[in-house]
Amino acid sequence: VEGAFVQGVGFFMLEEYLTNSNGLVIADSTWTYKIPTIDTIPKQLNVHILNSGPHKNRVLSSKASGEPPLLLAASVHCATRAAIKEARNQLYSWKGLNDPDSFFQLDVPATMPVVKTLCGLDNVEFYLQSLLSKS
Repeated sequence: VEGAFVQGVGFFMLEEYLTNSNGLVIADSTWTYKIPTIDTIPKQLNVHILNSGPHKNRVLSSKASGEPPLLLAASVHCATRAAIKEARNQLYSWKGLNDPDSFFQLDVPATMPVVKTLCGLDNVEFYLQSLLSKS
């Protein structure tokens, strides 16, 4: 279950498949292919498996325990989208604007360069300027 969730985090946030004009993957090895590492997975991941006992509608001997946590990792993508939205709201408040552009496209995977761009790379500069203008 933990492994499936981490695999999902990789899919939604890290694993960018670069292709050429023919649609062929151009990554030649794992050296350029980003997978989840100890730095990108949760430090604490608590999983509790419920023992629900026999049930007449259960598929017996099913190997379907990996797909739900894999798809649950979409929550990381959704949380990232919410964080970007908040960062954009802060950026607009630092600029003294009231109506932030709330629409943006966050594709999968939401790699760090994309997230930084959507947040606004110059946030720190505007924040420091907003502090100076208040004093």
